[in-house]
Amino acid sequence: MKTKIRKSQRRRKLRYDLIIISFLILAAFQLLNLKTFYKETKFEIPTNLFKSSIKFPISENVVGKETIIENFIVEESSTDITNNTEISTESTLENNQDVFELSSDQKKIVLRLMELLDEDIEYKYQYYPDTGYPNDKYWISTDVISIVLRDSGYDLMELVYKDMSEHPDLYPMDKKGSENLDKKNDFRVVYFQQKFFQRNALELPKNFDPSDPTNLLQWQPGDIVYFEIDPENPGKDIAGMISNNKSTDGIPLVVMITGDLGKISEVDVLSEMKVSGHYRYPYPESNQ
Repeated sequence: MKTKIRKSQRRRKLRYDLIIISFLILAAFQLLNLKTFYKETKFEIPTNLFKSSIKFPISENVVGKETIIENFIVEESSTDITNNTEISTESTLENNQDVFELSSDQKKIVLRLMELLDEDIEYKYQYYPDTGYPNDKYWISTDVISIVLRDSGYDLMELVYKDMSEHPDLYPMDKKGSENLDKKNDFRVVYFQQKFFQRNALELPKNFDPSDPTNLLQWQPGDIVYFEIDPENPGKDIAGMISNNKSTDGIPLVVMITGDLGKISEVDVLSEMKVSGHYRYPYPESNQ
């Protein structure tokens, strides 16, 4: 009996061994087949995958590249700046045989100013502790000046803060009810903004006389103007910039925003409101 059991166990063990050997042989055969048919394949990204077949203009694909606007000279009798329109006449002021021509900086400023009329901007005061400049559609009157200048290469927030820091006696803090400088807001305060231009810009006549051709020519597109609201409180003045357009009577219009207007508007106010300040910035070079 014991002999039969041992023989049966040996037969089972032999079968298990044969099964295991068969699996090993099969695995070796499959591995050999894989190695025989394996071929290394390389995948390479085409070098022109990210190249466009369209040649875009520089202004479309180069960030920060200055666009050169040729043949842009504002005409004193020009009535509009429109797309695809080349303005090639001159705006000059003759005075004792001297000729003052609108500078390239002023041309750039005028272009940005006129774009505001197509933007959705509403009048509302908000404080912007992070950016200083409005980062939404809500502006006050001084924002027209500061944003146009910023977009034309002159950071008024930094410039006013530097001037106020170096000459604190010229910027009385009692005008805003605080003794501390506020870099993110002081440049928007009409009194401080106008004080900066009094010190750093070309100060021009405040009297507007459309009957005097010489006087009329001194009100050039891009000029900065402030209007008096309360003679006892210059902090209530409102700001604007001379437009490239004129009224039907030949009076330069003003681009501005106020609570009454509600939005960026082009208005005829030079003959109706008292001008408290008239400046041209940046200060024209001696050869301009």
